[in-house]
Amino acid sequence: MDAIQEVLQEIQKIKDTRKARINAYKEASLATSHRQLFNTLNADIDIKAQGLIGSNKTEYEAMKARKLAEADARDKANKAFWDSL
Repeated sequence: MDAIQEVLQEIQKIKDTRKARINAYKEASLATSHRQLFNTLNADIDIKAQGLIGSNKTEYEAMKARKLAEADARDKANKAFWDSL
């Protein structure tokens, strides 16, 4: 009976290690969102775009809103992936 308990304990250790690794990867993956990356990478462009007027400004704001929506969708999909593990 002791050998069975040892095997079951080893199986549980493996499961616990796997869960800990998945959680570590998940936390690292979710630490920086796609929205944050987009805003960081576009900070200088966003500053320059503040000087736009008329239809150029409208087009830029629509493009930015679309890109942020795409980033949010990627963040949501990323979180769903990690939650499914």
